[in-house]
Amino acid sequence: MTLAEKIVWCRRRAGLSQEELAEKVGVSRQAVSKWELGDATPEVGKLLALARTFGVTTDWLLSEDGPAADATPADRGGTSSWVDAVPGAIGRLLRQYGWLFGVYLAIGGGLIAALGLVGRHMFRTFITNPFGPTPSNPGVTLCTFAAAVGAVMLIAGVVLALVLYRKRR
Repeated sequence: MTLAEKIVWCRRRAGLSQEELAEKVGVSRQAVSKWELGDATPEVGKLLALARTFGVTTDWLLSEDGPAADATPADRGGTSSWVDAVPGAIGRLLRQYGWLFGVYLAIGGGLIAALGLVGRHMFRTFITNPFGPTPSNPGVTLCTFAAAVGAVMLIAGVVLALVLYRKRR
């Protein structure tokens, strides 16, 4: 792969438009277009900025090696996760604000768990059979299930919020 092909490949893989890449690197969109067409080559400082933006090495960008383009950033010395693999605007939002989803998930899970426990208590307290033993009550079972699902959501939300908060940029 040539440098021009690698710039196009990396930009598309990152889900960036030419304008967005130009803004990150500090050049015009026309400069990025010329790089991608092979009409011009980036100066050394811009080459470093491109490598940082794409999570690759300058050696890889400048080499004619093609197979390394299939490697993940982690294989080239960078860090990668499932969050980094999400392309485009959704990926940027997830990287920046994804931890809030974890917070909302934890809050929702806590509310569902609390409602399940309150419902379970109400079914056990208010529904009694004065003529003998109380048969199994499907309301108690349903509320217990809701409390368990809420507890799982609460734990998953806390873990997700902590992990994504640390990864935000």
